[in-house]
Amino acid sequence: MSPGPILESTVTNRHSATNGTNGTSTKDIPVTSILVNFVANASTDYLTSAIRDRLKEYLLDYIGVSLAASSSSDSTQPILTAVKALGGTTGGSSTVLGLGKSFTPQYAGLLNAALGHSLDFDDTYAKGTLHAGVTAIAAGLTQAELLGPSVDIDRFLLAVAIGYEITCRLGAELGNEAYARGFHNTSTAGIFGAVATISVLKALPASTLANAWGLAGSKAAGSMQYLANGAWNKRLHPGFAVHDAFVCVALAEAGVLGARDILEGPMGFLHAYSPKPDKDLARLTSDLGERWEFLETSLKPFPACRMTHGFIEYATTLGRDPGVGADGVKKITLSLSPANVSVVGARIPNKIHPENMVDAQFSAYYTTSHSLLYGSDAAVRAYEKDRLEDREIYKLSDKIVCVGDEGIKHFGSRIEVEYMDGNTEVLDIPYPLGEPQRPFTRDKVESKFFGLVTPVLGEKRATAIRDAVGDIESHTVTKLLGMLY
Repeated sequence: MSPGPILESTVTNRHSATNGTNGTSTKDIPVTSILVNFVANASTDYLTSAIRDRLKEYLLDYIGVSLAASSSSDSTQPILTAVKALGGTTGGSSTVLGLGKSFTPQYAGLLNAALGHSLDFDDTYAKGTLHAGVTAIAAGLTQAELLGPSVDIDRFLLAVAIGYEITCRLGAELGNEAYARGFHNTSTAGIFGAVATISVLKALPASTLANAWGLAGSKAAGSMQYLANGAWNKRLHPGFAVHDAFVCVALAEAGVLGARDILEGPMGFLHAYSPKPDKDLARLTSDLGERWEFLETSLKPFPACRMTHGFIEYATTLGRDPGVGADGVKKITLSLSPANVSVVGARIPNKIHPENMVDAQFSAYYTTSHSLLYGSDAAVRAYEKDRLEDREIYKLSDKIVCVGDEGIKHFGSRIEVEYMDGNTEVLDIPYPLGEPQRPFTRDKVESKFFGLVTPVLGEKRATAIRDAVGDIESHTVTKLLGMLY
């Protein structure tokens, strides 16, 4: 299958083979024990040049998105006000990007993770339909700062890599089925990744990590009900996960007993959080330290749910360039996986005509209409009040139908536009920009970073941050954080 879009004259259904499974029973593989020992014995020898380079891209992207959110997201000030009221700045000295160095560690972790997710512009892992970096990096930065400037930078990079990997592997086994049950994988899997990141930095023994994970199983949370009204719950989900990761680690270090076999147990995480019938526990636990799932994490070119990115990227080629407005379109059919239809394609009022940013980001109707009328380069502008109230977007959204297609996997999509003049165009988009099959190249990563950070800190400081991340081996986490507020 071609990695790029495929222009067709008629609609065709493309079915690919389903993923195989070895049918391994949850009682046959000691998942928790295997993963705990992997984390507890992680070595900086894992840090190949490819892993280092990818981590630097993820870190640069996270910093850019978080700094932009610190000054522009509508939820930042209310969340900050609540954190202060809860004592989150009482005697604290931990850094929050864009907001200063006066926070307690658990609330610094909460804010840094929430900021990284607030614009829905953070990296995404397709197999798990989740954002792994926002918990791994936020936990890593806060814990490394607590350890002081002497913390080994390779240890920091390793800790972040391990946090990513645990979150991604768990997320792949939760699958979209977890979403159907109402859970947000970013936070439910993310708390385990955040605990792992903290544990690697603190060099905790396997027994302590096992207890921390056992406790984290009772703190894993994140309800998809935020879709009902575009609630800010979603932005807080990874923040809650990192906050609670610090709590769970502290409890475990103090000797508090956590649940055994928390991942694979009959009442454990994988059973409780996902009805997916073919969880592949052999794949979940195999090739640790050799096969790195997190390297398939993609960077986002647009601040919207990843499920809509194919539509955002290519709707512009089917409308705006020829000068076609809403009146020139008869009907648009958007195809995506059935699971993704439930998230971005449900035919309900707040998706067809969203009234706030979160609703719009999770609307295939709105994002497609906006791109067709205004172009994908205007994606950041899409969520301002005048665009949300734009009658042309309303008119075009009413002409859109979203359908599920079992042959479309992960974040693939298809768009069919029927024009009023009788012509029809179809684009099959197997992979949106940013997936491994269509990489978001380094020049694009840096362009996105400067576009986000320059308005906040200026070009000179943005350049210094870019250079520091690129040569992070010559810096400390403390020094880097000092540049970020």
